[in-house]
This record gives sequence, structure tokens and C-alpha cells, in this order.
Amino acid sequence: MGAKLCLAAKWAIPIVGEPIYDAVVVIDGTQIEGVYARAQFNTLYKAADIQRAEDYKEAVIVPGLINLHTHLDYSALRAFSTDLPFFQWIEELVGRSREWATDRFYQSALYGARLAAFTGASTIVDSSYSGQSAKALAEVGLRAVVGLELFGLADSEAEKNWNSWLERFENLHETEDPALRHSLDNDLITLTVAPHAPYTVCPTLWLKATTWAKKFNLPLMAHVAESTEESDWLAKESSVVRKFLAFALRENEDAEKLKPRWAGRGQSPIRHLKNYGLLDERLIAAHVVNADDEELRILAENNVKVAHCPRSNARLKNGLAPFLKMMEEDLDVGFGTDSLASTDDLSLLEEGQFALNAHRLNNKNCPLTARHMIECMTINAARALRMDHKIGSLQAGKQADLAIFALPPSPLTDTEKQALDPYNLLISGGARLKDLLVDGRFVVSEGKLMRR
Repeated sequence: MGAKLCLAAKWAIPIVGEPIYDAVVVIDGTQIEGVYARAQFNTLYKAADIQRAEDYKEAVIVPGLINLHTHLDYSALRAFSTDLPFFQWIEELVGRSREWATDRFYQSALYGARLAAFTGASTIVDSSYSGQSAKALAEVGLRAVVGLELFGLADSEAEKNWNSWLERFENLHETEDPALRHSLDNDLITLTVAPHAPYTVCPTLWLKATTWAKKFNLPLMAHVAESTEESDWLAKESSVVRKFLAFALRENEDAEKLKPRWAGRGQSPIRHLKNYGLLDERLIAAHVVNADDEELRILAENNVKVAHCPRSNARLKNGLAPFLKMMEEDLDVGFGTDSLASTDDLSLLEEGQFALNAHRLNNKNCPLTARHMIECMTINAARALRMDHKIGSLQAGKQADLAIFALPPSPLTDTEKQALDPYNLLISGGARLKDLLVDGRFVVSEGKLMRR
């Protein structure tokens, strides 16, 4: 055996299998070698096998958390216009960032990426208008899938808009930025396409994105069924959406571009996408607040993934998504925090606690537990990314992406502590990030961000 990194704690939660009390996780280079109870570890390893050992004592070791939907570009707009209705809020967001220079987007995204690391998120799935979040995430050292956002209402302009997007993508992908180049070359960051939403991307352009993602075996991210106004606009008409699109596109509200042939046909966002053959296993649909039972079955039949963002949905007054029904339909659902412009922080543990309480409040017979919440931000999210073969659980052979959360002091005896549910300790027990590893490298150590 070569020299190993060994991390010990009161609890380890492998996700696949039951929690382990008094546990040791062994890491060899960039991969997990094994997860053991301490007694078993002591029989398998000798002092000479161990290069470095860390005993976190009152702590929980979990797979690095996976944030399935963010917009790090807008992190500098934290807590702005928190009382506005959804489309007024978007208009404010666009207005405030419209004239930002590239470096302003980068600095904003870097602020968000650093905060995300301090929440225990090792993997970020980001939809980026500017593309600068990819550089920011690489600088911090996180794993990420970054979708460069795509817009275009007019079918007649689909080819032009797609070629413009491809040029932006290729420029980003061929970057000479040292940190991003390293992350791309070492498979830590993946770049892909993110058609913004059904009300901002025409079916012809969306199909180009879907075809391209399939060709390169990449995920594709989009906002789907986030608001009632979106549903109204696609089905018939919404003056609210029309006003926003006129502002965003700098068009007159009566412009022909704002009356596309594919809108106003009585279709919901999900049925609209199904009608044009745009639902498949690569699509990660964010929000999905306005979806009935049949539409959730449509998503399940097409193996679409979902990013549940309950705090953003609440802040922007869009409602409570049918999360429990999604789980019943066996959809791969993970949690997303959305942007700091629409939620209090980027903590998935806070997102999970809010979700658990909100859905219990909405349904007194709600069967959801803290374990479901942790699974959604680990293995379920990894499945959504089709990366569950490498991340999302503590298993031998998987990448060494781990978060270690310190637990607050407790007057309980060891026997009493062993009887506790470690999932509840994470969701509701005041856990605080201690260390974060990505690919076996410390990104956060002793509560401090490590320099690359």
C-alpha cells in the first residue's frame, strides 16, 4: 500500500448504505479508497500506510454537495429588490447588470464561487450569461458544469443566434486563463449550453442546442415552468411577459418579434417542449413550479431531471413546486440555490431545511425526511448530471470530493450521540463546514479557502 490520506470523524454518511459511527475515510490521490468503521480500519492499515491523518472528532463526513442550479454571475446583486414580483425583479436584474464589463461579471461570480465553497458544495451547476463563472469556479478549485446561456425568440434568426453562441462558446473553451485551462484539461469543469427558458428561446434554436448537446454527450440546463406568467404567455398571452421581453430585447411592445408563431397555442411550458421534441435525459429543468401530475409524468417518461429551488421560488412569489410528486414519479431531483440575487445564501443545507419545513407545512402527512434532503444534494444530483459513477457518494473508486461538517458541542454521552440521526444533524443540527476536498485536494481547510 502507498501512503494515504485518512480522515476520521464521529460520523461518515456514505449515502449508498447506512451511516457509519466512528468512521475513517481513506483517500489515495484523487480517489476514495475506502470508508470504514475505525475498528475495521485499524485491522487493515498500518502507520506506514498513512501519509497524513486528520481526526475531526465531533463532525460528519459526507460526499461533497452538488448545487444543481446557480447563477453566480449575479452574486454581487445580493439581496436586491427582494419584494418585487418575479418579472419586475428580472427586469431590475437585467437593467442593473446590462452594462457590466467582463471583469465585473468575473468579480461577481468569484464572490459567489467562494461563498459556495464555504457551504460544502464541491460541484456547481451554473447557468452563466457571461461565461465568467467558469473562470471563477476554476479559480476557487470547484468541480462544475457551466452552461453558457442561449437566447433568441425569432425562428428566422435561429441560425444567426446559434452561430453567435457557438463563437462565444469556442472562445471560452479555448481560453488561455491558466486556472480554467487546467480545470478543463483535467475534467473538473465541463462547458455546455443553457437555453434560458421556453419564453426566451424559440423551438428552432432550442433544437439546435439539444442536437449539439446530444452530439457531445453533454447536459443541457434551462428554466422550465417557473412562473404562472410564463405559462400564460405560452398558452395565450401575458402583458407582464411581453413588457419584460420588450425591455430585454429593446423592442416596441407591439413588435412582431414578440408575437412568435409558436406561442399562444394553449400549451404549458412542459407540453410545449414535448410538442417540439425538446425533452430528453440531458435536460436539467430548473424550478418546475407550475406542473400538474400529467406533466410530471411527461418529464419522467422523457427522463428529464429537475433542480428544485424552493427558497428562490418563495422569494420571487412563484409558489411551491410539487416536489413530493416529483419524488413519487421517480424523477432525479436535486437542489439548487439559484442566485444570491434571489435567495439568502448558497447553502444547500439551508435549502434542504427550508424545503423539508415548507413541504411539511403544506402537507401534514408529508413523508419526506432529512435523509431525502441529503440524498437530493448528493447522489440524486449526481444522477441528474449522469456523473453518479464518479461523485455523489462515499465509495471506493469514486473521486475524493468530500465535505466535513463540524457539529456544535453537545452534553450527550457517546451512547446517546450514537443513537442520533446524522442526517438530521446536518439539516437541523447546526453543522458548520470545516473542510472541503475536490479530487483529493483541500479547497477549504480549517474554515479557510486554500489558494490554488
